[in-house]
Amino acid sequence: MIIDVHAHYTQAPAELDAYRGRQLGNLNRPTKGKITISDEQIVKSLQKNFQQMSDKGLDRLVFSPRASGMGHDFGSELVSRYWTETNNDLINRVCKMFPDKLVPCCQLPQSPGVNPKQCIPELERCIKELGFVACNINPDVSGGVAPLTPSLGDEWWYPLWEKMVELDVPGMIHASSTLNPALHVLGSHYTNQHHAAVVELCASRVYDDFPELKLIIPHGGGAIPYQFNRHRALHYRENLRPFEEVVKHVYFDMAIYDKDSMEMLIKKVGADNVVFSTEMLGTAKAVDPKTGKYFDDTVGMVKSIEWLTDEERVKIFEGNARKLYSRAKW
Repeated sequence: MIIDVHAHYTQAPAELDAYRGRQLGNLNRPTKGKITISDEQIVKSLQKNFQQMSDKGLDRLVFSPRASGMGHDFGSELVSRYWTETNNDLINRVCKMFPDKLVPCCQLPQSPGVNPKQCIPELERCIKELGFVACNINPDVSGGVAPLTPSLGDEWWYPLWEKMVELDVPGMIHASSTLNPALHVLGSHYTNQHHAAVVELCASRVYDDFPELKLIIPHGGGAIPYQFNRHRALHYRENLRPFEEVVKHVYFDMAIYDKDSMEMLIKKVGADNVVFSTEMLGTAKAVDPKTGKYFDDTVGMVKSIEWLTDEERVKIFEGNARKLYSRAKW
């Protein structure tokens, strides 16, 4: 089995964006409202996903709302909650229609300056009532403006970490959009935030206090493999636990679209800490003119890494995901 742990509903019907437009037009009087999407629209919206699953040999997608559309930087805490509930309800509906292909992962109702403990009711609803198996966590809630979000190593996040451990639920640290006009959302903001997430977590007490916490960093952890010895040096200078040891608590996905980069990631953090992903129909949905294949058609890249043992390849394709997403029924 090949499990792709990083897929978003980027092909959602236009009615979802229309709902969001109405919501943003009434920020002064937020109401949840309704969204009307038919089963036929959902089926049609997923055809590209299912075709690519077939073409690439993927068996399951861990499926979540569109990351750049989480929209935590807009509106009040109530607006964020309504928008999050609407997205999670849609993901729940879609995954129940295709349980043999899609595994549900929720977004959280984060808001600038609001403690993550306020996210817990929605997390519990999704996990306990709807059967979700994971959550996405935005490390930069305000989109780069005040109030700035505390470091992931700060105790501000501890209520969420505690609840995730209690529920045995993994979280993917995934940025949403940014209000900084100097940053390309996909090209720099995402990779910056995901690199920073590893740095902040590894330099903190988080894994001392929550050794069972399961966090996945997408896109290979930004530049972590490339800058590995930079962080080793900083940890030794600052009398922190060796970086090469504490980083073993972190999991990294493989949405990096390059065999050389994949090999460096595996060599630096180990096959036990890498999970397969493509971020299908996301950043890399273009065709590579050198190969004639989509940039995110990466199954063959992993299979072609000659020095991987069969056991390590199985861990990357499914074993580590089974361990992380313990609530899933694969």
